[in-house]
Amino acid sequence: MNHHAGRMPIVGAGFVLCAFVMMSVPVVADEANAVRAVKMDPEKLAGINLPAEETFIAPEDIIEGNHRPRGEVLHYGDQLILEVYEDDPATFKIDEPYAFDEFVMVLSGKLILTDADGESQEFVAGDSLVVPKGFTGTWQMLGNFREFVVIERGAYEEEYGTAEE
Repeated sequence: MNHHAGRMPIVGAGFVLCAFVMMSVPVVADEANAVRAVKMDPEKLAGINLPAEETFIAPEDIIEGNHRPRGEVLHYGDQLILEVYEDDPATFKIDEPYAFDEFVMVLSGKLILTDADGESQEFVAGDSLVVPKGFTGTWQMLGNFREFVVIERGAYEEEYGTAEE
């Protein structure tokens, strides 16, 4: 089985991420009403001082490891939510279909997604992927796993309610 089938080259993934973020979100207006891009915090992307988050994986869904999430929303825009997320090594099952598409760029560690048919894909630092709406299977994080996540705000709020910045 080829675990790397369909992976986007790192250079291509970086280009897609930059184009996606630059065309989609973070802008602010200053006193003169100029719209400016918002730089993503490099320390947060590097995992420095990420605050603890509430656990969201039910204990019965954890197959192995610990669920100790840390992260921070870097931008909560009109259309997109951008977050850096980090967790301890763990494997958990996803029985309920994913409620929305989620763009992920692995920043460190390794992610192994195994779909409901048992097909596995591995993603390492620099790899990008989309976890599609409807995905079920297992989510395995190895090493010091950290990811940059982009989610469509409306879909997120439809599933979980309004989030706070």
